[in-house]
Amino acid sequence: MSFLNPLFLLAAAAIAVPLALHLFHRQETRRVVFPALRYLLRTEKEHARRIRLRQLLLLLVRCAIILLLALAGARLVVSGRGAAHPPTAVVVILDNSLSSGRVLGEDRVLDRLQTAALDGLSAATSEDRVWVLRAGEPWDVAVPGTPDQARVRIRTTEMSAGRGDLSSALRRARQLVADADMAGGEIHIVSDLQASAFDAASDPAGETTDAADDPDIPVLVWAGLDAPDAPNRYLQEAAIGGGLPPLANNRTEIAVTLAGGDPEGDEVPVRLFIDDRVRGAAEVRPGGSTVLPVGPFSPGWVSGWVEADPDALRDDDRRWFAVPVRPPPTVALGGEGGPFVGSALDVLTDAGRAIRSGPGTADVVIAPGGAGFVAGTTARTVVIAPADAALLPAVNRRLADAGIDWRFEADEGGGEAGIAESQVPVDIESVRVRQRYRLTAPAGTPGQVLVRLSDGAPWIIALDDGRAPVLLIASPLDERASTLPVDAAMIPLVEWIVTGWGAGGGRPALRVGEALPLSSAVTEVETPDGERLPVDGSLELRTTRTAGIYRALRGDSLVELLAVNPPVRESLLTPLTDDAAEVLIGSDAEWVDDPGDWSGATFTRRQGYESWRVLLALALLLLLLESWIAASGGRQPRTATAPAPNPT
Repeated sequence: MSFLNPLFLLAAAAIAVPLALHLFHRQETRRVVFPALRYLLRTEKEHARRIRLRQLLLLLVRCAIILLLALAGARLVVSGRGAAHPPTAVVVILDNSLSSGRVLGEDRVLDRLQTAALDGLSAATSEDRVWVLRAGEPWDVAVPGTPDQARVRIRTTEMSAGRGDLSSALRRARQLVADADMAGGEIHIVSDLQASAFDAASDPAGETTDAADDPDIPVLVWAGLDAPDAPNRYLQEAAIGGGLPPLANNRTEIAVTLAGGDPEGDEVPVRLFIDDRVRGAAEVRPGGSTVLPVGPFSPGWVSGWVEADPDALRDDDRRWFAVPVRPPPTVALGGEGGPFVGSALDVLTDAGRAIRSGPGTADVVIAPGGAGFVAGTTARTVVIAPADAALLPAVNRRLADAGIDWRFEADEGGGEAGIAESQVPVDIESVRVRQRYRLTAPAGTPGQVLVRLSDGAPWIIALDDGRAPVLLIASPLDERASTLPVDAAMIPLVEWIVTGWGAGGGRPALRVGEALPLSSAVTEVETPDGERLPVDGSLELRTTRTAGIYRALRGDSLVELLAVNPPVRESLLTPLTDDAAEVLIGSDAEWVDDPGDWSGATFTRRQGYESWRVLLALALLLLLLESWIAASGGRQPRTATAPAPNPT
């Protein structure tokens, strides 16, 4: 038993008032000479006994009323697991990420999580402050509010197509509780607890990145969901053209990968939509891939999606794409490029993938040994190292004239090397390099290493500093320098150099929640829902809330299409293990598996049952009783009247 407002107990001193009135009460009587004195004395004694009993009862009732009012004002708390608790800062982490859209029976996971979050606040009072962090919307601003405001925010929470980052949300929640500086504080995690929602779940080094474990801030975890009955099936990728943009009047293909699910299960229908029309269909087994031919297209933008039959988690069964379609580029070959580069260009020309042209009108200039590279050109230029090291000064001079700080230098001790890292969309892992030069530049010089050899030396570097793009290749493209000319990757690599690299093709598909990179020409962005958002010159849009095609506009003119897809990690529904939970959430966290126990487990600093309502009700009843007793005392009992004395 305790009191939340013990100073109010001083009001109990008011009991002295009815005591003083009772002790100092004097009843005045008038003596009357009356016959039959024996009868009257007996009647007076009986009446006095009733008066004393009534006055004593009134005294007790009035003292009890004052005592009950004092206890109610002091907020008497009876020991037990009641609702009374000190003012508490509560942070509710509500997981509304993509995985919360999974259907369980007739409900979504999010519906159950919302119910649990509301149950956890059932004991909240107006003195508490509540934050609701939506784990699927890390960009959302959470402000403190009353429990009623928090309940409204929970009920109006919608599923996000983004990833739920519970580790970041937990760190943020700890900081909010610590900064609140209230008598109590705790964190409620209401989630499906998938392992991929925590930082360490995808750490390739196996190192955990858990939030600081603060035992002074209780963490309560709602774990009322069962693990999924079957592995989730989802579309992992829809890659058009093998990484190369489609060319006008040329057919291309879309490779679709279906991941998850049961590899031994039935084949799943997959459909391709372009311009809201079905343009292809196939069946693919979970864990497999299929290729859908499509095209040809006219110059412009091509966008659409690939979808599979939905399962319990429906929002990851569709992948979006958007790519530009351009005419085949014109290509010029400077100097003597060797038979292999020339043969590859002939193959592309015959297939309609490129058009041979002179250096002055070409979109792409291939410059073996720097031949054909002209400073100030607007064409994309590929500078290939010369076969003769004596020509290196001439190549470096051409680079210097173009304002490029990279240089080719002889590598005296270099032996044969393999490909260690590659960012080109062509399989060149089997290529062996026998002759190469070192590409060097002062520290801080712009340049992206696209291919790196096994000895750590860069082999292909892309330069794009606002001028015409330049590609540097550190080896001649002949059979003595490497195995590439006789490898199956030779023609695909030359095709990528001509049609893909630096051509301004569509960006790789972004993930929901990522910033949307935009050019300075864009003034508005139209979301998949049709809402237009102005761009204020920050060159990015931070609110990619939904998956689909975003239209970058300049006024009413289309500048670019960008495809935004759900993050693949949200499709991995494997729950967090006990060992990982102890590290990532905290060893002192309290787990509640039974949803029926959740409302009683929250607010860990409860002080029992606050009884002021009961005390006030009893005080009201005693007031009614006191009024009835006091009113009944005003009626005198009826007594027999003696006959008047004989005047004689």
